[in-house]
Amino acid sequence: MLTKRTFLMTATGLLMGYLAAGQSTTPAPAAGPSPVDLLSWVTWGAAGVVLLMGVLVAGSLASAGRIRAAALSAAAEPVAAVPAIAAAPAAAKTAPAPAPVAAEAAITAEPVLV
Repeated sequence: MLTKRTFLMTATGLLMGYLAAGQSTTPAPAAGPSPVDLLSWVTWGAAGVVLLMGVLVAGSLASAGRIRAAALSAAAEPVAAVPAIAAAPAAAKTAPAPAPVAAEAAITAEPVLV
């Protein structure tokens, strides 16, 4: 009962408000953009920017995911050259020691001016 009465009172009040607004003698609004039109343009523009940023971020995340998946699958595959390097003799792995420099040659060298 209370819900039906509330609905009927609200509907009657809205109907009376619409009838009163329809009979008003105020002049029609002036030509040109109204604040509501301007607000809707700004709102739709902001929504477009947000949508564009969302598409760019989604594309970037998808690309990063593909790159990471490719790197992980490449890292999981064994490399055939690794056993050959491990089996190489120890002498081939070491580099020869650099030749010693004479102390007199380092002292008597003239400085280079740039």
